[in-house]
Amino acid sequence: MAIYRDLEKHLKAGIRRYNVPGASIAIYRNGRVHSAAAGVLNVDTGVTATTDSVFQIGSISKVFTATLILQLADAGLVDIDAPLADYLPGFRVADPVVSRTVTLRQLLSHTSGIEGDYFVDSGRGEDAIARLQDMGALLPSLFPPGERMSYCNFGYAMLGRVIEVVTGETFDQAIRRRLFKPLGMTHALTLPEDTVRYRTAIGHVPHPDKPGVNVQTPMPWLSIGQKAAGATPSMSAPDLMKFVDMHLNGGRNPAGDRILSPARVREMQRAQIALPRHTARGVHAWGLGWFLLRWSGQALIGHDGGTVGQYSFLRVLPKQRLAVALLTNGGNALNLAEQMFAQTLEPLGRVHAPALPEPKPGVRVDAERLCGTYENLTTVNRVARQGENLTIAIEPKTPGGAPLPATPLHFIDRNTAVLRTGEPALDAAPINFQQLNDGPARYLGVGFRLARRTG
Repeated sequence: MAIYRDLEKHLKAGIRRYNVPGASIAIYRNGRVHSAAAGVLNVDTGVTATTDSVFQIGSISKVFTATLILQLADAGLVDIDAPLADYLPGFRVADPVVSRTVTLRQLLSHTSGIEGDYFVDSGRGEDAIARLQDMGALLPSLFPPGERMSYCNFGYAMLGRVIEVVTGETFDQAIRRRLFKPLGMTHALTLPEDTVRYRTAIGHVPHPDKPGVNVQTPMPWLSIGQKAAGATPSMSAPDLMKFVDMHLNGGRNPAGDRILSPARVREMQRAQIALPRHTARGVHAWGLGWFLLRWSGQALIGHDGGTVGQYSFLRVLPKQRLAVALLTNGGNALNLAEQMFAQTLEPLGRVHAPALPEPKPGVRVDAERLCGTYENLTTVNRVARQGENLTIAIEPKTPGGAPLPATPLHFIDRNTAVLRTGEPALDAAPINFQQLNDGPARYLGVGFRLARRTG
């Protein structure tokens, strides 16, 4: 079939067009996997990318962590509607009510309200997640648990800690024994020291002084304590499809062994909370681990991931038993993913990704209700009137964050806007104002993260 035959050719053309150092792609269809790779794993060494090369999968790891939690629920070892404190008695965040009541389901669906982008270094070793738990004792909450959705990496780290406490294993041991080994994933790892065993990609970031030039990231891994949220797990694209295969086969591996019950497989794909009408990447709801999409009237599940200079993308059409995964190590990976999905999922699945509506110059917005300062743990977002327009300026609170000077907001509807900066990652994330009622907006959503009005 031409799609499979030309896969490497299209990938090579794509990485050149979008300045991506290296990439690996895998297509799953009815139990068969077709894969290709192109470019280099490291611009300094020139080692070529191959289909068995391992890349960091970032937050796609969250679907693995969710699967492990649902395995424990199958075994009667956890109740996902029980408070997290039942399994982690020492768990504390700033709000004592949240500390006592937030549930595993709310962490799985990013509805805990806890500020989630907490990437402090909790050190190495087998107690890295336990130390992170203690370090997060003063994390604030954006909203009461269950009220709305805001992406929470810290919550998934704590789910990793639940896995450790309940199984008596480290997260690394548990994921190897319960998923990697029974699924035959021979090119999958979570420990940085294991990268020497494989042909391993390193992330790349733009050169500070030379536009269009990629250089190695100075941070090969994010905080080890965040491994269950996606800091360290790495694998090849074909190995990722072995995990997808299990989810498409009612929770069984190719040998017929039960990994997850069919009921739990379905529950992971069931919407837990709906998102605003226009949300990043066409996601309309969140399940348990998976995010949920609808393309051309068909249901998809998936997840994306990003570490420092590595970006991963996974889309699955369960009813068609079709999936595509793309793993990359820098450059304009988002546009590459859009191209590769168009060249694979459109002809194979007869679906295409929905585009955001174009901004409407005549949209009338209530500036008084939208203008203000919105903050979360990592950013200060200032929405202000500038002549006839509204602008947003973003100031990072953490080192390494990129500021955005006052930039015009282009409105799709009265409560949703986009940017037109020319930067794909910025322009792809709609900005929505939430919980207006009859007063000012209380929340600003950028991508999947909320900031609360503070002024």
